[in-house]
Amino acid sequence: MMLKNIHQEHSQMARLLRLLRDKLRIIEKGEREVEYPLIKVVVEYLQTRADKYHHPKEDILYHHLVAHYPEQAKLVDDLEKDHQALAALTEQFADTLTMILMDAVIPLDMLAQSLTEFVDRQQAHLEFEEREVLPLIQKLFTDQDWQAVNSQWHDEQPDPLFGERVEKRYEVLAQRLAM
Repeated sequence: MMLKNIHQEHSQMARLLRLLRDKLRIIEKGEREVEYPLIKVVVEYLQTRADKYHHPKEDILYHHLVAHYPEQAKLVDDLEKDHQALAALTEQFADTLTMILMDAVIPLDMLAQSLTEFVDRQQAHLEFEEREVLPLIQKLFTDQDWQAVNSQWHDEQPDPLFGERVEKRYEVLAQRLAM
């Protein structure tokens, strides 16, 4: 159940990253006005969900992996460092968007570069977890391992974007994703 939930969250994050990549193409081509508030909402959602719900859930898996399969310690250490680096990158990019929304002048090429780095790093991380890490956990974990990690995981708050009820601040984003 926990693994299924993590896969689902990765799929949802990938949808958001595709939306950001579409916004990046618009910025690069200068086709129309940049939707800064929409980009900011996507980044805030990713930041909040990752920090408060998604990574803590993965941490349960990763800590169990190290405790019961110590030969995987370097992999988990690398993942934890990547999570920290992604959190810092996300915060930095969110700050840039906040400055833009407060009328700071940021050249579009610098914004495009920051957005590219943000999307590429996030996408690479998701793909690595999906391609390498989660299949390894699936292969190694026994029924006892799954019982142990599932007992540590408690259903979290409903998802404010992909849940049954979309929060007001995410309504425009939900509409865009439905297009």
